Amino acid sequence: MYREHVAGVWRYVRTRVPADPDADDVTAEVFAKAIRSRDGFDDRRGTIGAWLIGIARHVVADWWARNAREVPVAEVDVDTDRPAAAEDPETAMLREAEADDVRSRLWVLTAREREAVTLRFATELTSEEIGAAMGISATAARMLVYRGVAKLREVMPR
Repeated sequence: MYREHVAGVWRYVRTRVPADPDADDVTAEVFAKAIRSRDGFDDRRGTIGAWLIGIARHVVADWWARNAREVPVAEVDVDTDRPAAAEDPETAMLREAEADDVRSRLWVLTAREREAVTLRFATELTSEEIGAAMGISATAARMLVYRGVAKLREVMPR
């Protein structure tokens, strides 16, 4: 479970917390909670990936409740994509610049659109999994992602 889902969980968490070390800590906590509550997983209600993201949402909220006053805005690091080991430095730099550009515009989205878009593209969850994680239908999840992407296209340079 860990090997299959750690990258997606980390990417989701990293879009929600200000720095890589924080994302590492929160991700570890997500998997620790998942192990402790593994008997609570019901495959009839969704996939393991969606279940883990549901746990991650709560752990991130708890992290912010504990740390919100401790993170100076000037020190927030927005790098959410770790370059792949096989990726050449120029490609990694371009990917990071593009990701920073998109992240800097996420605030045009509503909180629910931002959550759905993050779940879709940071964790690559399906609409059904996004719906399960957010407590909405798959159709509603698809619409949130669609609207969010449309809004981002409007504000992105061409």
